[in-house]
Amino acid sequence: MLFVTLHGGKPQTDPHKNNVHAHDKDGKRITSSVLRDSGEILLDELRGLHLFGKYLYVVNSNRKENSVLCYEGEDAKYKLVSTLVSRQSCEGIEHPFDITFDGAGYCYVSSQDTNIVTRLIISADGTSAAPAPQAPALPTDGTFYPGTFVASSVGNLGSATTPVEAPAGLEYSGSGKKNKHSVRGVVWANNALYVADEPAGRVKVYDKNGKFLCQSNGMESPVHMVVWKGSLYVSAGNAVLTAKLPSSPGDFTLSPIEGVEVKNACGMAFTKSGHFYIASRSENVILKFDSDFKPIKFGCKLADNPEFLLHV
Repeated sequence: MLFVTLHGGKPQTDPHKNNVHAHDKDGKRITSSVLRDSGEILLDELRGLHLFGKYLYVVNSNRKENSVLCYEGEDAKYKLVSTLVSRQSCEGIEHPFDITFDGAGYCYVSSQDTNIVTRLIISADGTSAAPAPQAPALPTDGTFYPGTFVASSVGNLGSATTPVEAPAGLEYSGSGKKNKHSVRGVVWANNALYVADEPAGRVKVYDKNGKFLCQSNGMESPVHMVVWKGSLYVSAGNAVLTAKLPSSPGDFTLSPIEGVEVKNACGMAFTKSGHFYIASRSENVILKFDSDFKPIKFGCKLADNPEFLLHV
C-alpha cells in the first residue's frame, strides 16, 4: 500500500486534499483519509511521512500549526496520539518539510522558512520531542534557534540568527511570497545526515556533531531523498539521481537513472521487493518501475499535486 501527501490548502472547501491518501499496488485509491480527524488539529498542507517504531509521523506545514504529528494505527486507519513538536514548543519549526530519525534517540526536521535543520530529543515513548542542545559544530558564541543542527547562511529569516557561511550553512534565495527556495529533504544514513540544499543545487552531508563533511555535485533543484540498499536517490528537476552512499567523507557524484524521466519529480518510495514509485508534482500522477527501473503499468491519477510517498 502506498501513502501519499498532497499539496493541499483550503481544508474548509477541499478537506480530502489535506489528509494522507492510500493507494493499492495497482494505483487504485483505497481512501482519501488515512488520518482520522479528531477535530483538534487543522490538517493543512501535509508534507513528510515517516514510519518509525509503532508510530506514523506526519509533517503538518500550515501557518496555524507548523508541527509534526504522531499517529498510531494499521492498514489505512490511523488515529492521532499527540503533537510530537510544534512551533510553540520549538521556535525554529516554521513551514516544516521533512523528518528523519537516527535510531539513537534523535529526529531531525527541516524547516523552509527558517532554512535550518532542527535536532530534537525524542521521549522514551516516542510521542513528544524537545530541542536538543545546539550542534557542537556551530559557533559557540552565535545566536541560533533552539535545537539548530544545520544553520542557514542567511541570518535574517524570522528571528535574527548568526549566519554560517556556505557550504556548511544552507543557502537561501527568495523574493516575494512565492519565489523562495530553501532547505528540503533530510535523511539519516551511514551515521550522517544528508540534506537537500535546493538553492545550492547540492546534497550536503553532516556528521553526528553537525560538522559539514562533504557534498554532491551540482544539480537542478534537489528536493526529495530516499535511501535503498546502500544507495541514495534524489529527485531533482525532471530526473532521479543516485549514488552509492560514501564509505568515508568526500564529495560524491549523483548520476541520473537512465529511462526514469518524470516532469517535476518529487516524492519517492521503494517496496521491499525493490519496486520504485516516483511522483510528478505538476502532472499529478505516480509512476511505478520494477527493480531494474523498467516501467510498470500503474494507473494512479491524483486529485492534487503530490508531495511525499511512503510504502507501507
